[in-house]
Amino acid sequence: MVEVQFHPADVSRTARYFFLDRRQLWWGAGLAVVVLGVVVAGLWQVPRGVKAVVLWAKLQEAKRVHQQLTREREALLQKQRALEAKLSAAGRELRRLGLILGFAPAASEDLWASEDLLQGAKNLLARADELLAFAANHREMVASLPAICPLPRGSFEVSSAFGVRVSPFTGTYERHKGVDLAAPAGLPVKATGKGVVLFAGRVGPENPPWARLGNVVVIDHGEWFVTIFAHLKEVLVRPGQHVKRGDVIGAVGSTGWSTAPHLHYEVRRKVGDNKLVPTDPFFFMLDYPVTEGAKAVGGEEDTALDLLPEEEHWPWLKTKRYPR
Repeated sequence: MVEVQFHPADVSRTARYFFLDRRQLWWGAGLAVVVLGVVVAGLWQVPRGVKAVVLWAKLQEAKRVHQQLTREREALLQKQRALEAKLSAAGRELRRLGLILGFAPAASEDLWASEDLLQGAKNLLARADELLAFAANHREMVASLPAICPLPRGSFEVSSAFGVRVSPFTGTYERHKGVDLAAPAGLPVKATGKGVVLFAGRVGPENPPWARLGNVVVIDHGEWFVTIFAHLKEVLVRPGQHVKRGDVIGAVGSTGWSTAPHLHYEVRRKVGDNKLVPTDPFFFMLDYPVTEGAKAVGGEEDTALDLLPEEEHWPWLKTKRYPR
């Protein structure tokens, strides 16, 4: 038996006595040990709790930084894609100009759209310098190129593109060797490059392929190209007349086989002896966006008799003796 006494601080109060047997004493000691263990364990967990709070804060900061870096990376990728698109567009325009001038595609063109933007830009500048040097040494050729649209931009709609189409008159497939530009009647038509008028007027019914073009103007651009302007309302030039790029040669009309006012415009590249190759006129219009379908080298080769009005007109190209 163990006696436990509790004496209050106030001596006027009565002291308390407790008597514990051995069993109660052991239970009390065990309870004290448990309480002490809980307290000690709690104190030991405090640093871990603090560490968890700090770690959570660091994770939140890392998440914020990651999100910020992701946004910055996406912005940089967008800028890179924009630069790649501009480089690719410039490369396509240079390639088009090079093909017009008769250049073979450069091996470096493969790098214009590569991931190495700096190298692509260097290749592009080198190609541009090459073309500029060529143009400076071939001014006559450059002046003769059919390099503009014969009608003002925004004044027409493309009613029939270059290539195979169904004829609106026969209902059968045919090769459309130029483009049809629907425009108001009377709209001025301009020469697209420096040259000499081969033919100006209307071909008789004895030559159906040309008779259906109505009033037509054919311009010889030296050693490289021939252009054709058809269905004109009026012809404002004469055979043998020298014209330069931008000169008015006629007006939009609906003569010949035509359902509405429009300009039928063709560009033929001279190839070999007495051969002209139809090419997509839009490919040569440097003042007009190049279309994905523009043909760089054109379709099948045609003989001169297929392209110009019969034999009596073909010698114009050979002898340069233009009828007055």
